[in-house]
Parts: sequence; C-alpha cells; structure tokens
Amino acid sequence: MARRASLTLADKEESLLESQRDVLSEVSRLRREEQYLDEKVRQAREQVRYYEELLALLSRDWGKNPGLSDLVRRLG
Repeated sequence: MARRASLTLADKEESLLESQRDVLSEVSRLRREEQYLDEKVRQAREQVRYYEELLALLSRDWGKNPGLSDLVRRLG
C-alpha cells in the first residue's frame, strides 16, 4: 500500500493560512451581499409605503374606501 507523503509543519501552516484567507474572503463577500439585500429590502418597503399612501389618497379623494380592483378599473 502506497503511503502519502507526510506534510511538514510549514506545509500544514501554509495550508491553514490559505484556508483562512479563503474564509475571510468569503465572509467579506457575504457581508457585501447582506448590505446589498438590506438595501433592496429598504427600497421595497419604501415602495410599499408609497403605494399604501397613494391608495389612501385615492380612497379619500373618491369619497369611499374602494377595493383595489375598483381602483384599477377606474384608473383604466
């Protein structure tokens, strides 16, 4: 049975340092992705708030609380 070449302490250390660099790089990438997704969630919430305010304004201006389908029909 063939024996694997045993790694020296320096080889093991270099391997661990490379793994550490890879992990740190991945952590950095995931942080950037998290920031991007946080921004997208914030933008989506702003859009929802805008359309809710618009719906309330239209409801008030038309003097009743129409359903969404009624509003769409009237706008079309």
